[in-house]
Amino acid sequence: MPSVFNIESSENNGRILLRVSGVIDEHADLTELSSITSAVEVNLKDVRRINSFGVRSWMDAVRQIPNEVELVFVEAPPPVVDQCNMVNGFLGHGELRSFFAPMVCEECDEQASVLYATERCRELAGKLPATPCKSCGRDMEVDDLEEQYLLFVRQS
Repeated sequence: MPSVFNIESSENNGRILLRVSGVIDEHADLTELSSITSAVEVNLKDVRRINSFGVRSWMDAVRQIPNEVELVFVEAPPPVVDQCNMVNGFLGHGELRSFFAPMVCEECDEQASVLYATERCRELAGKLPATPCKSCGRDMEVDDLEEQYLLFVRQS
C-alpha cells in the first residue's frame, strides 16, 4: 500500500509556499516541486521519512528547478537533516533556513523538538545556541552527536 504523501501550495506576496508532508518514497508525486519556475519557500516540517527511492526522486525534482529561481527550505525535521548531511546537493541550489533538532535534558529527561535558524548556528561556529529545558531550566543537548547532526551547517 502506498504511503501518504502530499504537497499543499499557496501564495504569499508573490512567493509560492509549498508544504510537503508524509513519506517521500517511490510513490511520492514530486511533479509540483520539479515544475517550480518562481521564488518558492518549501516547508518540510511534516516530512516523516525518506527512503532511498525517495532520495533519488527528490534529487531529480530539485535539479529541475532553474538555478535563477530563489529556493528556500524551512523547518526541516530530522529525516531531512539526515539527508542533507549524507547526500551532497540534497537541496539542489536551495538554502536551508531553519531546521528541527531532537533535544533532551540530561537532568530531567525532558525531550523536545526545537526549531533553530541555520544562520544562527553558523554564527556559533556550527553549534546550537543554548536551549534551556522548559521543565528544569538546565541547558538541553541534541539527542545525537551534535557535530554530526550539524554537519550541513558547516558544509554550506
